[in-house]
Amino acid sequence: LSQAEYYTTIDFKSGYFQVGLDPEDRPKTAFSTRDQHYQFTVLPQGVTNGPPAFQRIVSQILGPTRWQYSLAYL
Repeated sequence: LSQAEYYTTIDFKSGYFQVGLDPEDRPKTAFSTRDQHYQFTVLPQGVTNGPPAFQRIVSQILGPTRWQYSLAYL
């Protein structure tokens, strides 16, 4: 990448919300209020394993271009 002529950045602000959770993992994200019980159906921000999981997905998408033409850093 040090010889690159162009650099681009991508804002993954809503990227986590594009990653669906398996139904058996949804209860792990559950929380309750006085009136309702909720659980996420997509990867929420703030969970411990969210960043490494999202990084792994982005790295898989970049595939063979990683380190040659692209680099993902979250």
